[in-house]
This record gives sequence, C-alpha cells and structure tokens, in this order.
Amino acid sequence: MALNVKMGGPVCLIMNSTDGKLEVNSDALEILSGISQPVVVVAVVGLYRTGKSYLMNKLAGVNRGFDLGATIEAKTKGIWMWCVRHPTKANCTLVLLDTEGLGDVEKGDKKNDIWIFCLALLLSSALVYNSMGTNDQDALDKLHLSTELTEKIKIKSKDNDDEEAEFSKHFPIFIWSVRDFTLKLEINGKLVTEDEYLENALKLKEPEKTNKDRQFNLPRKCMHMYFRTRKCFVFDRPAEKDILQRIDEVPDSELHTAFVAQVKTFCDFVFENAPVKELDGIHQVTGKMLGNMTKTYTETIRRGDVPCLENAVLAMCEIENTAAVQEASQYYKTNVKTRVEFPTDTMKQFMDVSGECEKEAIQIFMKRSFKDEERQFQRKLMGEIYKIKEDFLKQNETASIKYCQSLIKKHSVELEKALAEGSFSIPGGHQKFKDTMKKITASYNEEPKKGVQAEEVLQEFLKSKESIENTILKSDDALTEKQKEIEEEKAKAEAQEIERKVSEKRESQQKQKIDDQIKTVAENTEQLLEKLKMERQKHQHELERLMFEKRREQELLCHQGSYHQAKLYQAQIEDIQKERRESNDPEWYTPIIETFKSAAKVILPALINLGEQYVKEKRKNDQANKTTD
Repeated sequence: MALNVKMGGPVCLIMNSTDGKLEVNSDALEILSGISQPVVVVAVVGLYRTGKSYLMNKLAGVNRGFDLGATIEAKTKGIWMWCVRHPTKANCTLVLLDTEGLGDVEKGDKKNDIWIFCLALLLSSALVYNSMGTNDQDALDKLHLSTELTEKIKIKSKDNDDEEAEFSKHFPIFIWSVRDFTLKLEINGKLVTEDEYLENALKLKEPEKTNKDRQFNLPRKCMHMYFRTRKCFVFDRPAEKDILQRIDEVPDSELHTAFVAQVKTFCDFVFENAPVKELDGIHQVTGKMLGNMTKTYTETIRRGDVPCLENAVLAMCEIENTAAVQEASQYYKTNVKTRVEFPTDTMKQFMDVSGECEKEAIQIFMKRSFKDEERQFQRKLMGEIYKIKEDFLKQNETASIKYCQSLIKKHSVELEKALAEGSFSIPGGHQKFKDTMKKITASYNEEPKKGVQAEEVLQEFLKSKESIENTILKSDDALTEKQKEIEEEKAKAEAQEIERKVSEKRESQQKQKIDDQIKTVAENTEQLLEKLKMERQKHQHELERLMFEKRREQELLCHQGSYHQAKLYQAQIEDIQKERRESNDPEWYTPIIETFKSAAKVILPALINLGEQYVKEKRKNDQANKTTD
C-alpha cells in the first residue's frame, strides 16, 4: 500500500498553547489518521541552534523543509512532523519529528523542555540526540535522563520497584550525533570507532566514593539502563560561516566533502536500522495509532498526570479493537451482498459463500486487533457476524417466498379461473381438479432457482386448496361413497408426505445452521491460535534479543571495570530467562482457547438453541413415525 497522505512540508504536531500547556494540532492528527501503514518514527532532540532540523531535512531527502533558521533565535517550537515515503522499507511511512530546541533562553522553561523530550521518547522508534563539540557531562545532563525522567514516565499503572529496568523494552534506539567535532577519535593514543568513543564517554567511575562521583555516574547509568541500542556519529563542520547561514540553499558541492559523506552515512544507518514503531515489541503502530498515542500522552500531560505506557496501550486497544470489529463485520456484510444473489438455490450455497467471507473478515480482525486477552472483541465480532448472517438468511427466505409465490400465482391462473366458473362442480370434477393440481405442482417444480422456501410455499398453496378439494370430492356424483373415502385417505396421505418432506428440509436447514456455527467457532479458534503462535514466537525473539543486549551491557561494564554495576544486570537477565520459560510452556495456549470456546457459547446462545430445537424436532418425528408404524 502506498503512502496514503502526501505532505508538501512539515506541520506542527504538538504546540505550546496560550495557557502555557502543550496541545495537539488537529490538522496533524487528521494527516496521521489517513496513514494506515506501519510507521518508522525518527525524532531529533538537542540544544537549540545545533543543526537538528538540517538532519531531519536530509532524512526527508530535501535541503529545505523543517525551518533551519540563520540567527541565534530558536525556530522550531513544540514538535513538528513530516510524513514521507520510507526510502528502503516497503509499505512503511517515515515520520520525522523535529523538536523544539532545549535550553532556549527566550523561553526559559525547563519543565517544557522535559515534556518535549519525554514525548519524543514515547512517540519515536529512533531518537537522535544532537550536541555540539563533544559528548561531555554537560550534554549528558541536558538529556534529562536521571530522576526527572522516571518521575515523568511510567511503564506500569501500578508501582513497580524495578520500573527503570523496564524502560529499555519500550524506549527507542538511541543515536548520538556530535556536530562540529574537532577532536581526534583517539583514546590513550589508540584510534577508536565512533561507537567506542561513545561508550568511553559513558564509562562509569568505580568505585563511587563521593557525591560528585554519583552525580557523574547517574546519567551514564541511565544511558546503559534505558537504551539497549546505542550508536554514535561525529560530523565535521559543514562549511565556512557565510555558507552556514544559507546552508538550506546551497548544493552539497559547496559543503565540506567529509561532512557530506558523514551525513550520507548517518542517513543510510537510520533508513536501515530505525525500526517500525511497536507496542510491547509485537504490534506495529500505524499512522492512525500514532495520532491516537500522541493525543493520549499530550492530554495526560495537560491534566498534570504522568504518561503511562500501560494505560496508553490499553486506550489504544479499545480504539483499535473496536475499529477492527467494525471493519471486519462491515467487510463480511459488504462482501456477502456482493457475492450472493438472493434467493440462493440452497442454504448450502449461501453458507459456502458466507463461510468464505467470514474467514476473510476474521483475518482482517486478526491483523488489526491486539492484546484482546479476554477475547472480548473477538466474541463481539462473532456476535456481530451472527446477527448479520441471520438477517441475510431472513432476506434469503423472504426473497425465496416472494419469488415462489409469484410462480404459484403464474401457474395457477387456469385453476383460479376454473374455480370461479364452477368447472369442477360436475361429475368427474374431482379427478379433473386433481389433474390440474398435479400439473401446477409439476410446472412449479420444474422452475429453477426457487430458493430455500420452495417446499414451504408449495405446501402452503396445497393446504389452502384442501377444503376446496374436499368440497369438490363430496359433490362429485361420479364417485361412490367408498371411492370418496379412499380418495379422502389418499389426500391425507399425500398431505402427510408433503409435510414429512418439508419437515425433513427444515431439519436439514437447522442442521446446516448448527454446522455453520460450529465452523464459525472452529475458524475463530484456529485463526486465534495461529495469531497467538506468531505473537509468542515474536515475543520469544524479543526476549532473546533483550537478554543478549543485557548480557552485552553486562560484559561491557565488566570490561570497563564497573563490576558492581554489572552485577545489577544479573537479576534482570534471570527475570528474562524466567519469562522465556513461562512463555515456552507447551500448554501456554490452553486456558486462552478454553476461555474463548466457553465465551463463544455465551455470545452465541442461538448455537445452543438451534441444537436443542433440532434435537426436539428430531425426537418428535421419530415418535410420530413409530406411532404410524
């Protein structure tokens, strides 16, 4: 699917309102609501006037887009958004978020800085931190990673002693871009990579002897704890001062060659490694979902509350799962209407098409829904489809009745005329009446596409003529009393035979309804199980990756001599191992499936009612047959 929305340039996503609080721009939400693709969200944060917007423009593939500014005034206010086609990931949209520069002296609002940074963290799948010169203590302090952040973001709605360890499961990959870097990439006389330079800058002081040591270590511990994937890029000065002031107007040929190459390497890395935004490491976020997340987080901050990832996910579940039910049920309704012409020859013909549409509708629901742990929304979908199906069955019956009644009327024109003229009130009139009725029945039965009520309509017609036939029989002077008795018994036998066939047809249709509902439960269960298996595999993979990264972090700290800090990771690794074992239990799905099956019976009581009705009618017919015998 192509990008649903084309944007000519950035728009403001989150702004500072007149009351000093953050608010979401409804125009930006409307743009996001039109993006049904998964999104890769790259946000840039950092001090104002450090060239953040330039990097965002390069990721967008343009020189001019986000306002760069050429003076000491900070241009970007709030958070600006630009949605473009992802250059390397098919069927994905790249959402670029350029944030208000931190530390703007004109604004002088540290609290606003922290909230902007928190929103960038919560919304992005890759966070770019832009700093000038070096990644030193001052640059780390301005990241607000210490106690401020843990007070501004919650993972769980309930207090969690080990909440900081949970952050790395939900936080984006971290990319540190160091601008106007003039130092040598060298440590103790040995050349190092940019990543090694970063990790050396994050090296802890061990042991912590003073409060100064603790202040030094705190932001570094947070970097280790919060961001399991870290990357560093250093950039030379782009050009001379006069060119810098119009950098969005000049071609790359007027910039320093090394800088142009460094920007390309940076962009290539982001395109390749910035992941699709996910919830809980499993469910991909679409543009529409990103808009809802933005609204949820921003409104929480406006109320003075702390954004909670768990609550945001629950809110997203309600919105997305409700939409999934609506989309799937509407798909079923529309496609049955398109593929079925009423009346169908048989109920099976309808049920076969209905079953195909229902299977496809369930697939649509499964693709969009997430964290429907109590199967509440899937059960709702089953109920919605059942009601729509029942309505279609009634439409099918009504169409069949109307068509069959028109056929009866067409083929009985001569009969009605003869009755009106008294043509049967003569000796031998009864036989003439019977011949006419047989002719009508034969002509009617030869008609195609009568539908599921063909037998019932014919039976109703024949019953309507029973009293007339009885009158004609009694007045027929050509027959003896004995012959009249014999004819009367024959008429009763024929009527019983027709009743039996109609009853069998009803039983057959009831059984088909029961079988269809059993197939519905089976199809829902099968697709649910397949979805759970896939999610479980992805969760297992995510846990493996998380454990690998925790161990790598542990080994890095040990290599740097931070043995005490490294030991703290062991408990986290053991928790992940325990979670892996629990999710790997071979009977992991049994409670879920059993709960769903029992709930399906509650949401579809008609399944039980149909079964009971079928059994009662079958028993009644069996008893009648025994009496006749």
